[in-house]
Amino acid sequence: MSSKKTSKMANPARDGYQEFDNEPENPGENEGHSRRVVEEDTSLFHDRTVTENSLTPEQAFIHMVKAMLGTGLLSLPLAFKHSGLFLGLLLTVIICLICLYCMRQVVFAAHFVCNRNGRDLIDYANIMRGAVEMGPPWIKRHGYFFKQLVNVNMFISQLGFCCVYFVFMADNLEDFFNNNTNIHLSKAVWMLILLIPMLSICSIRRLSILAPFAMAANFVYVVAVAIVLFFFLSNLKPVSSLPWFGKLTDLPLFFGTVMFAFEGVAVIMPIENRMSSPHSFIAWNGVLNSSCLVVLAIFSVTGFYGYLALGDAVKDTATLNLPMTPFYQAIKLMFVGCIMISYPLQFYVPMERIEKWITRKIPVHKQTAYIYGSRYFGVLLTCAIAELIPHLALFISLIGAFSGASMALLFPPCIELLTAYSKNELNNKLWIKNICLLSFAVIGFTTGTYSALVEIVKTFN
Repeated sequence: MSSKKTSKMANPARDGYQEFDNEPENPGENEGHSRRVVEEDTSLFHDRTVTENSLTPEQAFIHMVKAMLGTGLLSLPLAFKHSGLFLGLLLTVIICLICLYCMRQVVFAAHFVCNRNGRDLIDYANIMRGAVEMGPPWIKRHGYFFKQLVNVNMFISQLGFCCVYFVFMADNLEDFFNNNTNIHLSKAVWMLILLIPMLSICSIRRLSILAPFAMAANFVYVVAVAIVLFFFLSNLKPVSSLPWFGKLTDLPLFFGTVMFAFEGVAVIMPIENRMSSPHSFIAWNGVLNSSCLVVLAIFSVTGFYGYLALGDAVKDTATLNLPMTPFYQAIKLMFVGCIMISYPLQFYVPMERIEKWITRKIPVHKQTAYIYGSRYFGVLLTCAIAELIPHLALFISLIGAFSGASMALLFPPCIELLTAYSKNELNNKLWIKNICLLSFAVIGFTTGTYSALVEIVKTFN
C-alpha cells in the first residue's frame, strides 16, 4: 500500500470518514484509462462484492423513500395554493418525472465514468469531475472546479435543510405551547432553546450511534404523516370551492416548494454505491423508478387533498392547521422529535467534507478541537440564519429553487452532454432533449430563487 493511501486510511481521528481508495487527486490523472470505448447500457452495471454494508433492493427502496419524505412534504398543501388544485397536481407529476429522468442520467453517467477511470464507487461531485475531464479541450482541465461547484451546492443544500428544520421545530413548538399551555414564547426564543439539544446531538460523530434513534423516528414520522393524511381525507371541501389554476406569478414559489420536498437527490449515489447489484437500482422496475413513483403518489395525495381539506387557510406547514384537540396537538411534538433526530443526519454531509479538510490540513493534536468547533459553529450558523428568515414557506421555496433545482435538474443534463461527447454520440436529438431540460431547470432556478428572495425582502419591509 502506498504512503499516500496509508495516510488516508490510518488516521484514527477520521474513523468513518474516508475517500474512495482509487479516487484521483489531480485533473486528468486517469486520462490514460479514458481511451477505452464503453457503451452506455446496462452492461456497465457490474455486480459488486457483498459486504456487511451492502444493501438489498428492498433495503435500498426503503432508504430512498425515507430520504425523499421530509419536512417539505407537509408544505405541499401550501404549494398547491400557489398553483391551484389541478394545475398543481399536473405540475407535480411533470416535475417529479423530470427529476426521475435526470437522476437516471446521473446514475448512467456514474457507471460510465467508473468504467473509463477504473473506479468501483463514485459520488455526485466526482461524477461531474469525471464528465468534465472527458469533455471538449476548452473545459476538460476544469474538472476540479466543477467538482467543488457541486460540493458547494450540496453544502448549501444540506445546511439549508438544517435551517428549515430549526424554523419548522420552532413553529410547531410555539404553536403547541401558545394553544395548550400558559407558556408564550416567541419563535426566536424557541430557536435559542432548541440550540441546547441540537448542540448535544450534533456532538455525536458516528451515524451508527444515531441509527436506533433514526429508526424509531422514522416509525413515528410514518405514523404522524398517516394521521395527518387521515385528517385531510376526513375534512374534504367540494372541488368547486377552490381554484383549479393559480396565478402565473405564484408558480415559482410552487416550483421551489416541490423541489425542496424532493430532497433525496443527495443520497441517490450513496445508496446506489452500497448495492451489490447496481442493475437492480436502475432497471425499469428497479429501486430508483419504484421509489420515485411511490414518492410521487405520496406527494400528489398530500398536496391535492391537503389543499382540498385546508383551503386558502393553509399555513406554512400543515401541522399548524391541525385541530386544537390533545390528540392532534400531540402530532406537532411527534414531528418535532422526528426532525430533531433528522437534523444531525442532514448535518453529517457538510460536516463530513469539513472533517476531511481538517484531517488533511490541521496537525493531529489539534484536529479534535477543530472538528468539534466546526460542528458547534455549524449549528450556531444554521440557527442564526433561521432567526433571520423565520418564514418557513419562503425558506423552503428558496432552498428548493436554488440548491434543489441545481442538483436535480441543472447538473444532470450537463453531465449527459459531456459523457455523450466523450463517446462521440452527440446528435441533434440529444442536444434538443438536454437543452429543453436545461431551459426548464434555468427558468425554475432563476424565477424560483428570485421570487423567494423578493418575498423574503418584503417580509423585512
